[in-house]
Amino acid sequence: MQKAFTKEHTNIAKGFAIILMLMYHLFEDRNEVIAMGVNYAPLNAEVFSMISKFGNVCVSVFVFLTAYGIGVGLFEKKDISIKEAYSQAFKRFGKLMFQFFLLYVSVIVVMFPYFDLKAYYGGGWQGGVNMLTDALGLQFFYSENSLNMTWWYMELAYILIFLIPALVWMTRKIGYAMLPVMYFLPFVINMNFDVERYLFVATVGVCAAYGNWLGKGMGWKVPAIVKWLIALVGLVAAVLLRQNYLIQEEYLPFVDAFISLFIVWGTSVTIGMIPGIRKAFAFLGRHSMNIYLVHTFFYLSVWRVETYQFKYAILILLFLLVATLGYSVVLEGVKKLGAWIYRSIKKKTVKKSE
Repeated sequence: MQKAFTKEHTNIAKGFAIILMLMYHLFEDRNEVIAMGVNYAPLNAEVFSMISKFGNVCVSVFVFLTAYGIGVGLFEKKDISIKEAYSQAFKRFGKLMFQFFLLYVSVIVVMFPYFDLKAYYGGGWQGGVNMLTDALGLQFFYSENSLNMTWWYMELAYILIFLIPALVWMTRKIGYAMLPVMYFLPFVINMNFDVERYLFVATVGVCAAYGNWLGKGMGWKVPAIVKWLIALVGLVAAVLLRQNYLIQEEYLPFVDAFISLFIVWGTSVTIGMIPGIRKAFAFLGRHSMNIYLVHTFFYLSVWRVETYQFKYAILILLFLLVATLGYSVVLEGVKKLGAWIYRSIKKKTVKKSE
């Protein structure tokens, strides 16, 4: 009997991936680690650096999960037309843009003293256009003059929303032949760098949805201890493989696609089996997008000294995680309050008009 891969499993994987991302940004620069006096005992410098740099796989995990999630929804609707699929895509695009805009406003309000907006965006009407496009997550489509360089991900997120329905449609037509086609396509056609980098990852996510790979993997009839051993040993192997020079230079999109699949499966059959920890990672995963989009401000602009003052790598990581998670929780609470006030006003308005 196959076990279902649920939204909670997705959030668990996102929670794991966001921790990898924080590790990468905090510690991947060895010179910075030395300058800040970071203590990474009991690991040695080489192992610590390798693990930190492996955290860069987090983006591929997010791309995989995005492709998988949208893919599952579209494959379940067997009779859905391309027009209907893209109607959904435009709604998803509008919702994501609105959510990002609210986060942008929160950053401007909360962290205003730390920014020189004129220096970031320039003056006059052009500065206003730069600010508006940045507020909508569109800045990296034509410029890199953004308040936060990690917001480049919004460009990729928007592209994925419109790319994945096409991948689903083609997968329905040719099945797993999509894998070699999409792997070699960037060698034939010049394309946006982010699309070229993550196209195969997204394709594997769509194919995983098409073949229910994660459901089948979770329903694999072997003892739980065997799954744990495979997940742990496989993670170590993934770090060693991915951080190999040849892989980094030539085969990273291919390797990242399947490492992402493995991480999602591995977190589901390990973390997903421990009730308390499962809920903690799922909670973290629900806030992962906000954490991704604001963490840079904390460790680079607002609390740089405070973040690294703890010296021990684990404490530095926990501090940044708690700070950014707290920001996200408050932001989501304010958004819910705003939605409740809006519904209440709308309800009263409707009653008066009756």
